[in-house]
Parts: sequence; C-alpha cells; structure tokens
Amino acid sequence: MNIAGSGSIPGGDYQEAIHISGSGTVNGSASCTEFTISGSGKVNGHLHCSGNVKISGSGTIAGDLDAVSATISGGGKVDGAFRSEKCSVSGSFHARSLMATHLHSSGFLKSDKDITAEDAVFHGGVKAGGLINAENLDIAFDASSSADSIGGSFIKIRRKGLITGLWVRLFGKLKNAHFHVNESIEGDEIDIEYVIADTVIGKNLKIGPGCKIGRVVYSVAADISTEAEVGTCEKAL
Repeated sequence: MNIAGSGSIPGGDYQEAIHISGSGTVNGSASCTEFTISGSGKVNGHLHCSGNVKISGSGTIAGDLDAVSATISGGGKVDGAFRSEKCSVSGSFHARSLMATHLHSSGFLKSDKDITAEDAVFHGGVKAGGLINAENLDIAFDASSSADSIGGSFIKIRRKGLITGLWVRLFGKLKNAHFHVNESIEGDEIDIEYVIADTVIGKNLKIGPGCKIGRVVYSVAADISTEAEVGTCEKAL
C-alpha cells in the first residue's frame, strides 16, 4: 500500500507493507508487515507492525506502536506506548513510554514515563519523566538530560566531548551540562560523571568529577573523585 504525494487510506489489517513517500495519513488503527515514512505521515490510531518501522521524515502515531524493529532518523512521535525488540534513533523521538530489548539513540530521546530495555545506549540527549531501567546502560550526553530515577546492573553515565553550533546556542557551554536525576540511581556497577542526584546505591561505585550527590551507599567499594560533591557516604550493613 503506497501513498505518494498527498493522500490517505483507511485503517485496517493490511497483510502487506505501507509506504508513505509524500504526505499521507492512515485514518484509524492499522496492522502491516512493514511501515515506512520518507515524507510526512500520521496514523490516527494504533499501529502494529510485524516487521520494521522506518521514519526518515516526520511521523506521528496517535496511539500505541508495536514493531519488531524501528529506525527513526527524522522526527518521530508516539502519543501512546512504544514497544519494540530493537530501536535505533538518530533524529528525535518522543513517546509516552518506551520499551525495547535493544535501544540505541544518537539523537534526542524523550519519554513522558519510563524507558525500559535490556541494553540501552544513549549518545545524545535523553529525558525520562519516569524510570530509566536497563540491564546495561551506557549514557554519553551532550546536553542537559534528566530522569526521575535510574536502575540497572551496569550503569555508566558521562559527558560527551565538545559541542558546537546549535547545542551551544541552546544549552550553553558543555561545562554547564549535567545529567539530572530527581531521585536515586541504583545498580551493581555504577560509573558516573557530571551527574546530579539525591541518592546513589550500589555494590561498586565510581563517583567521578562534576557529580553532586546527596547520599552514597555502597556494599563493596566506593571511589569518589576529589572533584565530586557528596553529602554522606556509608557502607551498607
């Protein structure tokens, strides 16, 4: 099913691919084997895809989005929940909540609620209104990013290299960028830099430069940089 130019199709169960290469709308919920947008597209309902979803232009899903895999290199928005086995973002992506087995973003990722994954790599900006929970979490942020709380087994958060151009105009110099965690970071192995958080709890902790942590609790070891600010540090009983 192809929309080239400007047009629309009704929602329904399509046992085929849906391609939008101009400006197109799916009027209602739909299921398909593949879904691509290379222009501007919208689904006025839920979208279930048994294959890959690819957005290289601007795409909006008014409901939930379920797909085996998703690639967003333009601007994507899901008003409902996003669920996928594999997701790659190199543009901007906003959803109410995100769940993926493997999640990789080198652009800007935003979730109004939780972000859940087994393996998550964020090399850009990320904002979560709830919990970021991943077995393996690697964050290298280049703009002020935030989460309500963070949990996982292996957690690494650091600041990327120099930023220029638009990032500088919008967010100021890199030295002012921190990852803000409203509540706690909890995991087994935690290595963080330039993080502001109320509490950090884990087995082996490395609190690097630029961190501002109210309370640190460790069960095995804690390495705290002289360039970090920590309120209290205690070993768990």
